[in-house]
Amino acid sequence: MDLLKRWFAFYVYGNIHVAVAAYSLTKITFLQFDINDQPLANFVFFSTILSYNLIRLKQIDWINSMMASWFRSNNKGLIILNFTAMTGCIYYALNFRLTEILVLVPFVAATVFYVFPFKKGATGLRNIPALKLFLISATWTGVTMVFPLFAAGIQQTELVYFHVLQRFLFVFAITIPFDIRDAQFDLEELSTLPQALGVNTSKLIAIAALIVYLMLDVILYSKQSDYFRIDLFMMAITMIMIGFSGMKRQRYYTAFWIESLPVLWYLLYLLFVD
Repeated sequence: MDLLKRWFAFYVYGNIHVAVAAYSLTKITFLQFDINDQPLANFVFFSTILSYNLIRLKQIDWINSMMASWFRSNNKGLIILNFTAMTGCIYYALNFRLTEILVLVPFVAATVFYVFPFKKGATGLRNIPALKLFLISATWTGVTMVFPLFAAGIQQTELVYFHVLQRFLFVFAITIPFDIRDAQFDLEELSTLPQALGVNTSKLIAIAALIVYLMLDVILYSKQSDYFRIDLFMMAITMIMIGFSGMKRQRYYTAFWIESLPVLWYLLYLLFVD
């Protein structure tokens, strides 16, 4: 049992689960637009592991003591994981065209400069007040939807823009519980949404974002479509989980259960969309 717990902790805290979530959102994009590009989805998976672990490595001196202790005690396993992820990133990136790589550059830069400053004496983008939430939402939207659509040559239309906005709203909404969880650890200068407006107001903003998502769904799909029904169910579940989020919740509530929402969403699409 102890071994199982250690492996599960490594799966979650080693950011494999968040990579599965990013992979699932990418595959949802594939299903929505009839795209078949497994190497790209694999790249998203490996790059998410690598980027999140690099960010955590930079933050290790000031993240909460439990997480810092876990990272230090699992140093060897993380080295192997990150080397594997880096190898996977390079392998799949070699298949990209130059134009595709150029589209990725802004999102890679946002990830790098999220915690690493532009120059000595400056601050990482994460430390710019109120920017963190929007930066994460935009980066995830770019990597899991904008990049795949560009690589597939999907034409930019009003409906495509609606899908991109939906992805941004969903990621925006499910990121707020993480900010609520970290409100007691984040520096006050960060001015995250829960710090600036309070926990309850932040939850209402997240739920409002999901309501707008469903309003856009009415435009994109018939109310009788499988996509709409699944989206309605997923937004309802997401709202409930956001409602139950809080600063005193165990870390697994956000790091595993909230991050599992895209995985469940993808599985429902696979099972029930014709």
